Amino acid sequence: MENLLQDLTKQAKGGLTLFRNNPTVQYGVLGVYLLLLLLFSGLLTSAWVALGVGIGWAIGKGPDDENAPPAT
Repeated sequence: MENLLQDLTKQAKGGLTLFRNNPTVQYGVLGVYLLLLLLFSGLLTSAWVALGVGIGWAIGKGPDDENAPPAT
């Protein structure tokens, strides 16, 4: 049991050293954290709803409506 604890401590220290010295790892951890935060906070759902409403509005407007998006 003590060997397991020592191994885990050694791996944790190695991971912390890698995190401190490698900006790519830092940005990766930050990106994963922000993605998980968005997924679990409901903001991603709100963004999808807003996108859907915007697409629905753009599709629903006819070309002769005064507030229609510009035709391409």
